[in-house]
Amino acid sequence: MLEESQIKILMRMHELEQSLEELYAVFAEKFPEHRELFLTLVKEEHEHAEAVQKLYRLTYHNDASFAEGSTRLGAIEAIIDYVKKSCETARQDQMLPEHALVLSHDLEKSLIAKNIFQHFKVRLEYASLLRYLRDSSEEHAKLVQAEIDRSRKKRPV
Repeated sequence: MLEESQIKILMRMHELEQSLEELYAVFAEKFPEHRELFLTLVKEEHEHAEAVQKLYRLTYHNDASFAEGSTRLGAIEAIIDYVKKSCETARQDQMLPEHALVLSHDLEKSLIAKNIFQHFKVRLEYASLLRYLRDSSEEHAKLVQAEIDRSRKKRPV
């Protein structure tokens, strides 16, 4: 059974995934030149939120265990706050497309998203779910970096 601190971490991880989904939706709306990328990220962050919920449920059926390790609730909450503030900044048209891309890259490269999932142990039949969560942030970072590179090449010198 999960301890209260572990439950809070998982709830905040779910909230973080939802916040990222919302941020990328705003970016898709505000930066149409990068719409396709951001809509891809919206879809995948939605899937991440659902996967975190599934992991949470699996712990109650003893199909998974979670040891929080060095994951700190305050760090996750700080990232959520940052994502929400960035979302509001973009909504108010106070963000340039390049900044949205760099911000997205930095968020996807953050250690929180990658490291928390290494603290799960799951039954073999759920290993692919865990692998997906662990690997997709890195894949997202690569997608965003490719978009940054394309965007920079299009800029006049």
